[in-house]
Amino acid sequence: MNYDFDTIIARRGTDCEKWDLPAEDGVLPLWVADMDFRAAPAIVDALRRRVDEGVFGYALPPSSWHESLVRWLVRRHGWKVEPDSILDATGVIPALAATIRAICEPGDKVIIQPPVYNCFYSIIHAQDCEIVENRLRRIPVPDGAEGDFTYEIDLEDLERKAADAKLLVLSNPHNPAGRAWRADELRRVGDICRRHGVFVASDEIHADLQIPGSRHVPFASLGRDFAQNAATFWSASKAFNLAGLQCAAVICANDALRASIRHALRANRTGELNPFGFIASKVAWDECAPWLDALRAYLHDNDSALRSFVRDRLSALQVARLEATYLAWVDATPLGVPSAEIARRLEHEAKVKFSPGAIYGEEKGAAYLRINLACPRATLLEALGRTARFIKGLKRK
Repeated sequence: MNYDFDTIIARRGTDCEKWDLPAEDGVLPLWVADMDFRAAPAIVDALRRRVDEGVFGYALPPSSWHESLVRWLVRRHGWKVEPDSILDATGVIPALAATIRAICEPGDKVIIQPPVYNCFYSIIHAQDCEIVENRLRRIPVPDGAEGDFTYEIDLEDLERKAADAKLLVLSNPHNPAGRAWRADELRRVGDICRRHGVFVASDEIHADLQIPGSRHVPFASLGRDFAQNAATFWSASKAFNLAGLQCAAVICANDALRASIRHALRANRTGELNPFGFIASKVAWDECAPWLDALRAYLHDNDSALRSFVRDRLSALQVARLEATYLAWVDATPLGVPSAEIARRLEHEAKVKFSPGAIYGEEKGAAYLRINLACPRATLLEALGRTARFIKGLKRK
């Protein structure tokens, strides 16, 4: 079956955060991580049937939605989990907040690995914990073209900082660096954390968005010792464009820790699901693998289109190798303008909105932009064209 990812859907004026938050008319938004594609037809059909019932009272999530996730994890990732190890959550960030509350006391140290998803900062601070940065190391891509780069984990620094930390928040795959961490990398991280008694909270919301040829390794799939020292956050929201339905799962094999996380979720009423969320998630995992495979191929082509455009018309910029997610991480440091200033001027002068690298903890003196590739190719190319014209004008000044 052919799926349409090229049609431009009019989202402005629909109370859409991505399109309606930019204050000025005509801005192309390639920032927040949702997709400008319609959900898979089977998902839309299932939600339409639910709407036709016409009654929207309190709902009980059926055990079958956990069973659908269990089957999906085995089929797609070779990871077998028990249905009883799964907890419901209204989203990955509420689940992370509950996990921090369950594991940490105020003042405890929580490790993150910048540049990293900006909400990690705010949610850790909101739990009155101290952030400790284990910064990723930028390295050249082996056998890549000149200027190609990627990231690796600084294991020696992690060893030092784990000595007095309580928890590591792992972005796997990594947002915004685009890394799909290999099994050997995750084992080294897990060994360090177990040696120092550091619990691992693994955000795997982008797990199903590998670029073709890449593979996702769930942290807790590496063995019983790893599973007993981790909570994994999973959702269909990114891969199937369901973020507004607010539905996620926490997978934790450790009975005592899972009970603590469940208590924290219940205390803040963040474990009660919207029925549209679990209906859509179940259908996604049961019926929509072909749609996802077609999407991944399209995103891969968008990534290739971005790289080709940068080589031809934006050669001052460099793009990190993308292994997973639909988020390009672009080094704009040679422009000599801080990322927040570049992003602001692009929005107001070029009418294109990217996310500034500063919010992800880019390294001092650098300037990066995060670009959302999950849009029709015509939208991406128009945004890049506007960017090229802006930068050409910037260089003339």
